[in-house]
Amino acid sequence: MITEVNLIGITPEVIRDEDFENIKKSFESRIDLIILRFETNKEFNKHHENFVALAKDVDKELSINSRHIDQIPKNSNLHLNSKDLLRLAQRPISTSLLLGASCHNEAEVKQAKKIGCDYLLISPVYNTNGKEGIGWSHFKTLSALSTCPCFALGGMKKENIKDSLENGGQGVAGISLMND
Repeated sequence: MITEVNLIGITPEVIRDEDFENIKKSFESRIDLIILRFETNKEFNKHHENFVALAKDVDKELSINSRHIDQIPKNSNLHLNSKDLLRLAQRPISTSLLLGASCHNEAEVKQAKKIGCDYLLISPVYNTNGKEGIGWSHFKTLSALSTCPCFALGGMKKENIKDSLENGGQGVAGISLMND
């Protein structure tokens, strides 16, 4: 259940064979949920089944980024990017599945609440990849608007779980968490 999650990993957009072994170790030992987010549908098709088998082996959840919406098998957890989130009038999957969303502002958090998301990734908290960070104070403001667990994204490390908890979040998320 998402209420027991503190660390959400996000796959790199391209995965080499040696990356998969590191991701596997992280998922087995500390990552609670993985969001599959690949550069292309070809990458998704190449790796999806390996991740499904891994999740089953370690009895943990996967969520698939909405950029792969046309590839997603039925009965899959879904993670909405902010663009897809804003297009929806209602929840796109069953309430028996996990629905997450990436949010960057108040309008997106309100939309996620409206459609019944189960968790949010609020970002970027720190400056990353040319994006200006919103900081912990704004993270706290946005997470207070939500009725579901919120996770800080953007320059996060495992050590930032405490910062997230102190600012109304439940944990942290990121690509770098897969290799910590």
